[in-house]
Amino acid sequence: MLQVTARSLRRLNYAHYTQGNKPGKLLASKLKGKRMQTNIPFLLDANSVKIYNPALITDEFARYYASLYNLGLNNTVPTPALDDIELFLQTANLPSITAPQATGLLAAFTEEEVYKAIKELPKNKAPGPDGFTNLYYQKFASSLVPILTLVFNNIKDTGIIPSEMLQATIVTLPKPGKAPTHCANFRPISLLNVDAKLYAKLLANRLAPLLPSLIANEQTGFVPGRQTCDNTRRFYDILDLAHRTNSSGLLLALDAEKAFDRLHWGYMRTVLLKFGFPEQFINSIMALYSDPSAKVLASGFLSSAFHITNGTRQGCPLSPLIFILALEPLALQIKTAPAIKGLSTPNGEHKLALFADDILLFL
Repeated sequence: MLQVTARSLRRLNYAHYTQGNKPGKLLASKLKGKRMQTNIPFLLDANSVKIYNPALITDEFARYYASLYNLGLNNTVPTPALDDIELFLQTANLPSITAPQATGLLAAFTEEEVYKAIKELPKNKAPGPDGFTNLYYQKFASSLVPILTLVFNNIKDTGIIPSEMLQATIVTLPKPGKAPTHCANFRPISLLNVDAKLYAKLLANRLAPLLPSLIANEQTGFVPGRQTCDNTRRFYDILDLAHRTNSSGLLLALDAEKAFDRLHWGYMRTVLLKFGFPEQFINSIMALYSDPSAKVLASGFLSSAFHITNGTRQGCPLSPLIFILALEPLALQIKTAPAIKGLSTPNGEHKLALFADDILLFL
C-alpha cells in the first residue's frame, strides 16, 4: 500500500514539474477548480431580487462598494464635523511621540530600507492592476531599488503620489458562516500595485516601533511584542475568577460592521496630529489617500472604476496600524469613563480587550 502511494505521489510530482507551467489539461483542471471555489451562483440586490448574470453580479458589487467607500455622498450616514472630532479627542488624553522619534520619521528613506521592504514581500500574491508581481520586484531589486528610493522620497517630501499608483482591484471573499448572497457578507480585499504597497510598507516599518508607547495594553492587534493570546489568557482568568468568587458580570462582544472601510479621513488626520506626528509625516501617509480608485473583479468580470473617499484598504501594510491608532481614542474614553463600570479583580479593574476592530467589554 505504501509503495502504491509513493508511486502515485512521484507521478503527481512529475506531472506538476513537467506540465505545471504549460497551457495544457493540468493547468485547465486547476483553473476550473479555482473558478468553482470563487463562483457566485446568484446575488440578492438591495430589493432582495436575485441576480444570476455574472456581469450584473459584478455591477452590483461595484455599486455596493462605491457607496461604502463614499459615505459622504450618502445622506443617511451623518458626516462628523471637525469641531466634534476635536472635542472628542481633547478629552481622550492621548500620549504623544517624542521629538527624537518625530525626527526619525522625517529622515529620508534609504536604499537599505527599500531593499528590506522588497525582501519582506510575500511570494505568490496576486498583483495589482499594473500586473507587476512581488516576484518581479524581488528578481530585479538591484536595478529597481535606486529608482524606487528616489520616487518614494519625492512622495514623502511632497505628499504627492501618481494616481496610477493608487488604483486597485477589489476581489471578494465570502465571510465564514454567512450566506454568500449579499454583498455585505463578503470581505473586500484590495489588490494594490506593488509600488504603492512598498511605499506603505516603508511608512509602516517606521511607524510600528512607536506603537507600544502609543497604544494601551488592551489592544493586542498589530502592536509589536503583543499577541492575541495575551487577551485570551486575560479573558479566561477573569472568567475563572468570576466563577470562583461567584461574581456576576457581563461580557459584551462588539462587531463594528465594515470598520476599516468606514474610517473617516478627516478624523484619521486629526488623530495622527493629536498623537504628535509631524505634519510632513502625516502628509506622507495621506498621500496614499489623495485620489484612490478601484474596480471590482467578481465572477470573471471587471467593473468600471470608482473613486474612494473613506476607509483604509485591507491589503495595504499600513492600514491596520492606522486603524488601531484611530480606534485608540475610543478605547481610552471607555477605559477612563466613570459611568462605565468594569469587572474588579485583585490587580485592578478590567473594562475591555481589543484585537484590531474586535472589541470585548467586561461589565
